[in-house]
Amino acid sequence: MRITLRQLAVFEAVARSGQVAKAAEQVNLSPPATSMALAELEKQLDARLFERIGNRLLLNSQGNLLLPLATDVLHRVEQIEQAFTGQDGLLAGQLSVSASSTIGNYLLARAAVAFCQQHPQTHVDVAITNTQEVIQSVAQFRTEMGFIEGYCTDNRLNIEAWHKDRLLVFCHPEHPLAGKTVQPAAVKGQPWVLREEGSGTREYFINAANELDMQPEAKFCFTTSDAIKLAVKEGAGLGVLSALALEKDIAYKELALITIEGLVLERQFYRITHKSRQPTGLGQAFVQFCRHFLLR
Repeated sequence: MRITLRQLAVFEAVARSGQVAKAAEQVNLSPPATSMALAELEKQLDARLFERIGNRLLLNSQGNLLLPLATDVLHRVEQIEQAFTGQDGLLAGQLSVSASSTIGNYLLARAAVAFCQQHPQTHVDVAITNTQEVIQSVAQFRTEMGFIEGYCTDNRLNIEAWHKDRLLVFCHPEHPLAGKTVQPAAVKGQPWVLREEGSGTREYFINAANELDMQPEAKFCFTTSDAIKLAVKEGAGLGVLSALALEKDIAYKELALITIEGLVLERQFYRITHKSRQPTGLGQAFVQFCRHFLLR
């Protein structure tokens, strides 16, 4: 048996994208050559690795068994290449990470830019989405690590505390509760503008609010902080977002805060990695860089 690195790279690309055409672009091969490499791998292993569902190829049990092994091999080869790439020990290569919305937009985006400016032979690709999609991205080996605002119970993943944050309740500056400290009952029945289902911000707030019997109901749901702030500025209801997202709006008095007695919205951010995936040197360097950069 002579399995090649190209075959494993093709397999991983198809597993990530679910389509031969998209995988072909990732591995710089033609679609026919990509299909042939995948067919050769399945022949050598004497096993089907995918099931076709509509126009997508989805991993079957054999494919799920191979994926972490193939990813590990490819990343070990990448580590070898990185060790001998660049000059004078400079970092080089590409790192793929995923992050939930608040972390990605307000922390990792600027950290990634600063890291690549310090290490010009590197590129950090940050995919910004919600917590549940970040978990799936790491679990399916699409990104080396993820940064999330919500909870993760996937036993395939390592979870470590990474950074802290605080959520704030806010409203239109002319709202009757603007700038006040109120009891939970005062906001019961108020319309809310919240993040979508699967958002760590939404999940954390709902859990904390329900402990005080606030029972918040979302009148509007949006996937971005900017859309939520705009809706609240238009008088759509109360909102809740990270302090990171509200700093300028509060300073310019475009939004106002509401303090709710007993509502504790201090939360922990987490970094997640797959238990079957070895960290790259580039990934470790980025985590170390963020640890110091975000404290400035």
